[in-house]
Amino acid sequence: MRVVFCLWPNAAHLYPLVPLAWALQSAGHEVRVVSHHTLQASTVAVGLPAVSVGSPDMIPMGPGNPYPEERGRLAELTEVLAPTGGERDPWDVFTHFMLPSIWDFSPVEPAEEERFRAVDDLVAFAKDWKPDLVLWDPCFPIGAVAAVASGAAHARLLWGQDYFGWSRNLVRSRRSDAPGITAEEPLAAALAPSARRHGVEVDEDLLLGQWTLDPLPEAMRLPTGVPAVPVRWVPYAGQTPVPEWLRQETGRPRIALSLGLSQRMFLKGGWGHVPALLEALGGLDVDVVATLDATQLDGSDIPSNVRTVDYLPLNQLLPACDAIIHHGGVGTFAAAAALGIPQLITDSDDDHGVTAAAGEGMEASKHVESSITAGYVTSRGAGLRLDHRTQTVEDIRESLRRVLKDPAFHKGAARVRSEILASPAPPAVVSALEELAALHKGTP
Repeated sequence: MRVVFCLWPNAAHLYPLVPLAWALQSAGHEVRVVSHHTLQASTVAVGLPAVSVGSPDMIPMGPGNPYPEERGRLAELTEVLAPTGGERDPWDVFTHFMLPSIWDFSPVEPAEEERFRAVDDLVAFAKDWKPDLVLWDPCFPIGAVAAVASGAAHARLLWGQDYFGWSRNLVRSRRSDAPGITAEEPLAAALAPSARRHGVEVDEDLLLGQWTLDPLPEAMRLPTGVPAVPVRWVPYAGQTPVPEWLRQETGRPRIALSLGLSQRMFLKGGWGHVPALLEALGGLDVDVVATLDATQLDGSDIPSNVRTVDYLPLNQLLPACDAIIHHGGVGTFAAAAALGIPQLITDSDDDHGVTAAAGEGMEASKHVESSITAGYVTSRGAGLRLDHRTQTVEDIRESLRRVLKDPAFHKGAARVRSEILASPAPPAVVSALEELAALHKGTP
């Protein structure tokens, strides 16, 4: 079987698929990973064959995409839908972060011809290589267009909550309640120009896959009704040599502090809470490893018990730690959850809005997934939420003491680990993918 992974060009989108891609290769299947040129080196570094599409000169912008006209339409639709309470958070994540990422490679019309180069290249590759199965990132849905154009079966591979299926349900439910709503559903509007360009019908399968691979524990998922195949999230990150100091016992608890690779890649600001975190840690009898870069540390005094490293893979760092403080990204959550480590998640009651265009330096008050992961972790007794807007340094310090000293948090972390392990590991999913690919494969 020939399998293509299509993904948005970011390491945070690449790393979650690596264990499944290796499992497919180990079972004798051919694998290709298709993305923009900016991800080529990272893909090859994890031992997977890379195929690059789109203009090499194009810089993916993600949530920094300047689409004032489309943003205006989304603002109008948001006002009409009036999402409130538990609806507003996923709707804002979808419209502020996910849709602009889709626009990078499936542009909203009118658009210059060059903007369609990625989908044109991907369709040409699929027609030439003739895959049996395409597994596509929901932020890179042109993978579905290429699958249909080449006759391949196709499915989405989630890396977080299904904001895409959930948002379609929201629009449809409001439309049935209020037939006067005429605004176009945003996901369909985003993919329609690329689909029309290649003679592909925009239907439910194209937008949400013939099925979906979902790595999240069921309690973390949004209700969508989409056919899902569970697959265990096996944490993976780009590897480095294991530092000698990490193997040395100090006789004190060790805490990891990580605020995410994606955050620091795309955000130039929003690190105002770092000095308070470091000050709180400096007042404890613990050793701290902070995987923070110069931008994140700017303006901070680094206590003597804090070791800063620009990057250290969490699968190397966390087995040597007693707890982790992090930004709430699902990938970091999954790495800690898989090892049964208590978590303290920085979160606040702010919205997720990006306050500046990417070229000028984006800022965001918190990670888009922090409230989701914090809610799940605290509901399982596996950690605490750190409100970096309202808590004092001493409040943060006391939360750290609680997590380190109270064995209930370790029991909660073990509970979260068991829920992660309840899903089948990637090698156990391969046979299901073989059967589903054979069932759904069509003709170009």
